[in-house]
Amino acid sequence: MALRKVASVTLLGVFAATGPCLAGEQVYRPTNPTFGGNALNGSFLMSTAQAQGKGVKSGQQSPDLSGLTSALSGIGSGASQAPIVVIGGNGLPVVPASP
Repeated sequence: MALRKVASVTLLGVFAATGPCLAGEQVYRPTNPTFGGNALNGSFLMSTAQAQGKGVKSGQQSPDLSGLTSALSGIGSGASQAPIVVIGGNGLPVVPASP
């Protein structure tokens, strides 16, 4: 019984002593030479960027504002074609009286 306790304490001590030995220092090393990396990486990074190209513009590049433009076209003219509808607190639409 005493031998088992001595063995377990010794084994626990060995594990506790080897724990810090397994840890290592982590140091940040930049890749880009602009930020302090190796100067020999510059040509590799440039060729990789050029091989990727500039990308492709696809689809519409600006939002579609045609609905907003038509909705705002009657503002200020005094004669709007569509009545203003306000949603009340109970969720039902209400048409306000003309000023």
